[in-house]
Amino acid sequence: MTTFVLVHGAWTGAHVWRQVRTRLWRRGHDTFTPTLTGLGARTHLAHPDLGLDTHIRDVLGVLTYEDLRDVVLVGHSYGGAVALAAASRAPRRIAHLVLLDALLPHDGESVQDLRRHRTPPGEPIPPPWFRDADPARLARLLAASRLSMQPPRTFHDPVELPDTGEPVPFRRSYVRAARRAPSAAYDAAAERARHDPGWSSHSIEAAHDVMLEAPDELVDLLCALAGDG
Repeated sequence: MTTFVLVHGAWTGAHVWRQVRTRLWRRGHDTFTPTLTGLGARTHLAHPDLGLDTHIRDVLGVLTYEDLRDVVLVGHSYGGAVALAAASRAPRRIAHLVLLDALLPHDGESVQDLRRHRTPPGEPIPPPWFRDADPARLARLLAASRLSMQPPRTFHDPVELPDTGEPVPFRRSYVRAARRAPSAAYDAAAERARHDPGWSSHSIEAAHDVMLEAPDELVDLLCALAGDG
């Protein structure tokens, strides 16, 4: 049995993992899918001071209070930055970090540094495909799509990845969505992982939201990475 912790991306919530979570449970794996504060089912907790550190602590809280160890920690898209930072703070609880078509920041970089969004600083960030909608229509679109406005500081706060000088104690894998739309930030992340001997690289024939489009293939790959072929 493997313990998986799945971290969703921006504007979404734990509900995007439902198909993957169910399949992992059926295979006998413990699976946790935290909803990051201010998003998804926790949109009511959004506030102006909510930053990246809160989302990192959301993940750390699950690891700590559930006393999880030997975890396969999966971060999708923006959730890759969250998972990467959480793993750096609790490395002894992690067996394998998997970034799923995710951003891969360096220490001190923010999400906004990697993928610039046009929303003025300090204002909640709408999903890019809805960014030109008027507010009333945006509210309807978000509700119908089960999406949320992204708290701005989560994109603007720098990711802190302290260098301890010690080898990373967990395995690291990057999974590229082979049919996603071109994106310089995600292309750079995949290339960086591909050329770093500390990472293994993989791909799935799917668009960016792999967990929704190809849940069976994703579960097969996650189980293989965890050593459960």
